[in-house]
Amino acid sequence: MALQIGRAFQDGIDELLSERGAMFAGVFIVYGLLSSVVWASLSQAFTELFLGRLPSDAQVNQAAMAGGTPLALDLPLAVAGVGALVLLIFNEALNIVAIRAFASDDREPIPDNVGRRLGRTVVVAIAAGILTTIAVGIGLILLIIPGLVFGLLFFFVRQEIALNDSGVIESISNSVRVVTDNLLATFVLAIVLVVLGFVLGGAVSFLPISLPPMVLATVSTVFSSVVSVFSIAVTTVAYLQATGSSYTQDTESIGGL
Repeated sequence: MALQIGRAFQDGIDELLSERGAMFAGVFIVYGLLSSVVWASLSQAFTELFLGRLPSDAQVNQAAMAGGTPLALDLPLAVAGVGALVLLIFNEALNIVAIRAFASDDREPIPDNVGRRLGRTVVVAIAAGILTTIAVGIGLILLIIPGLVFGLLFFFVRQEIALNDSGVIESISNSVRVVTDNLLATFVLAIVLVVLGFVLGGAVSFLPISLPPMVLATVSTVFSSVVSVFSIAVTTVAYLQATGSSYTQDTESIGGL
């Protein structure tokens, strides 16, 4: 079955406006705000650590630099680092649960099977994410274009892992196959989602009124979180279209590795 861009976006909008979409939007907003606070705090802690090692005559702007990050809390470096790591793992789990929910025919907001083998799936997703990020990064460093091509070819890796229990190499290979079979449609889909993310994520910056940095960061995070949920829904619908499959896995191994 061919990937239908218009249908994917329409279904994505329907999912976002549903009870399920609203629930995930709320969860992603809370996660996004918490993540912004933790990462801002980690950045501030690193800045303070770096500036603290400079000679005293080079620390004139230390207070301004360390305190200029919106949403940052005065957390110890170790605490902020552990918090960031925990949030990265939670983010992967949250994305997997959202993909499975949006792919399910069960109209309950949280279908019974979304937690199936979640621990193992998160580990595989993180490993695949590291591998694909390295590949995209190397491609961007070399000639930019190869990195963008890799990013497009890896477009459905997370869906492969979440819905089919694919391993690291298998998920990458299957994503490449699905994308190459629907190359133009996937390219257009990816471009629209990226542009939408940039426009809505930065829309607050173009308001005709001046807002405090903390308010700007908070509102931007809210918009970005909603766009993330919409992007997951659209990408998942597109993947199901392109593969002609449906997610009806059993629930026997919930939570296992």
